[in-house]
Amino acid sequence: MKKILALMSLVLAACGQDEPATETPKVDAAKTPEIAVADSSKHSGLLLEHMNLEIRPGDDFNAFVNGGWIDATDIPGDKPGYGISTILHDQSQEHVKAIIEESAAGDFAHGSHEQKVGDLFASFMNMKRRNELGIRPLQAEFERINALNDYEDLAVYFAEANKLGVDMPIQLDQYADFKGPKYYMMYIWQGGLGLPDREFYFLEDEKSVAIRTSYLEHIAKMFDLAGIADGGAAAEMLMALETRIAAEHMLKEQTRDYATNYHKLTPDELPGLMPQFAWDAYLTEAGIADIDAVVVFMVDYLKAMDGIIHDTSMND
Repeated sequence: MKKILALMSLVLAACGQDEPATETPKVDAAKTPEIAVADSSKHSGLLLEHMNLEIRPGDDFNAFVNGGWIDATDIPGDKPGYGISTILHDQSQEHVKAIIEESAAGDFAHGSHEQKVGDLFASFMNMKRRNELGIRPLQAEFERINALNDYEDLAVYFAEANKLGVDMPIQLDQYADFKGPKYYMMYIWQGGLGLPDREFYFLEDEKSVAIRTSYLEHIAKMFDLAGIADGGAAAEMLMALETRIAAEHMLKEQTRDYATNYHKLTPDELPGLMPQFAWDAYLTEAGIADIDAVVVFMVDYLKAMDGIIHDTSMND
């Protein structure tokens, strides 16, 4: 929304560049503009009730356009902010939920999309069966992890788990190329934290300390439920490792500087950042062994991760 408003402001400014400077007339709130609509099925999309016509556009264009909506709208208690993107997301979630529930309630042909969606939803909601199974559905994944013998195996697993959406210390994602939006590009980002971002590991206010204490207890409980011996000690180890990784994470305000962070490298150049990391094995497992280049956003982070990985035992 801010980008749209900024663009509109620029357009307004550009339109007035060639005209003589005149004083901006004050908007009369009593004279609300009317939009003539010949066909009720057609509308400009401009909702006047969402505007605040008592404000001069040149003083605060955002308040002029959105002031009425802002004054009449409360941020829901479960959200940090509210706007059109959040509203559309919530609506899409409700629509998807309705599709899923209809699929689960209907009698659809075996092999159909509806049958697959409905069965998956039913299995997810069957808490009795899930509790009976316990961690058995995860056993194959545990065995896969336990079979990792060396750091090359670990690099392969990083790529393998990344494809499943698991948050890895090195994350590989695809987005439009920020320097050529007609094309797609693969990006390498920082990752590997269980808490939302690096500040959660270092802030010393009462709330942050309480969050870390609860998080540590949560990790220990998960290890215990997974059948890992001495979950408390394992949790302490993992928290120390995450904290070390978090210390190398780029600050949030720095991550927003896309131009400075854009480093396009060929696969042959990646070992220059992490010489001990098995890049060939990683890219092969990721399915991009023949890629021309990737964009690395957190160069210093990758350099630090090379040492962190090899300072950490394979057991950990």
